[in-house]
Amino acid sequence: MASFDTVVFDIDGTLLDSNYHHALAWSRAFDQVLDRHVPAAAIHRCIGMGGDRLVAAVAGDDVEEQHGDEIRDRWEKEYDRIVDETQLLEQARDLLAAVGRSGMKVVLASSSIPKHAERPLELLRAGEHSDDWTTSEDAEESKPDPELLEEALRKVGGGRAVMVGDAVWDVEAANAQGIPTIGVLSGGYGRQELLDAGAVAVYADPADLLAHLEEALATAGGH
Repeated sequence: MASFDTVVFDIDGTLLDSNYHHALAWSRAFDQVLDRHVPAAAIHRCIGMGGDRLVAAVAGDDVEEQHGDEIRDRWEKEYDRIVDETQLLEQARDLLAAVGRSGMKVVLASSSIPKHAERPLELLRAGEHSDDWTTSEDAEESKPDPELLEEALRKVGGGRAVMVGDAVWDVEAANAQGIPTIGVLSGGYGRQELLDAGAVAVYADPADLLAHLEEALATAGGH
C-alpha cells in the first residue's frame, strides 16, 4: 500500500447507491420538457459525467441549446424528491476507514451540487473518514475533464494517487491525470467497459474491494 499516498474516491455509484436514482430523475426531467421519451438506458450510460455535459450526450446538441438549463432545473427538483432514498453501499464507510488506517489520505471527489452531496457526506461520516472532499463548486469543468481530480489532490496535498470509481468517466478523468483507476461495478457499468476505458482492476462493490484491498493497490501500483 505504501506506493500510494492518496486514494481518490468517486461517491455516486461507488460509495452511494444512487446512479439509478439519478437516471430516474433525469428521465422524468426529459419527459417533462421534451415531446419525446429518452430511454433510461441511454441516460444511465452517461451517469457519472457532469450534468452540464449529460443533456447533449443523451439527447443531442440541439436539445442542450434549446432546453438544457430547463432540463437540469427539472432534474434537480426530481432528485431532491428521492435523494433521501439513496443508501451507502455495503461496507463503503469501512473501506474509507481501512484506507485511512493504512496511512494514506482519503479524498472524496464528488461532482454533486453541494446540497446533493450533503447526504452521502453525512452517511459516510466524511469528517471522520476522509481528509477532504469536493463538490461541483470546486471545478469549472466536470468529468470526464480531470479538473475535479486536480482540485481534490490539491486539497490534500496528494502526490502518488489512485482513483476508485464506478463509471468510464471516472477512468477517463483519472487517465488524463496519469492516475490508475480501480473500478467497481456497483454503479451499473460493466466490467469490460471499465477495463476497456483503462481501469487496472475491477471489483464488485466496496465490500469486495475492501476484502481485496492490498491486492487491488498492488495491481494499481504496477501500472
